[in-house]
Amino acid sequence: MQEYQLGEADNGKKLQLKMDDHVVIKLPASPGTGYNWEVQPNNHFSVSHQYKTQADAGIGSGGMDIFELNPQTPVQNGSIRFLYRRA
Repeated sequence: MQEYQLGEADNGKKLQLKMDDHVVIKLPASPGTGYNWEVQPNNHFSVSHQYKTQADAGIGSGGMDIFELNPQTPVQNGSIRFLYRRA
């Protein structure tokens, strides 16, 4: 099992994942602005999500959206897409 830690700078990065690999993606977020990260529907991964504020953050400051992905199906060329937009 391998764990991959990815961020915004890894946009477009390609990985060769095995079924027992684990991927953590951390993206900067500021939900107070009305914008949120949205994962496009995907059957290749199970996705869990949590939001963490910065420890010393003031009111209205941003934090990190943390997505944890686990491969669910063997596939040759899969991808996952995140959009940052208003609801």
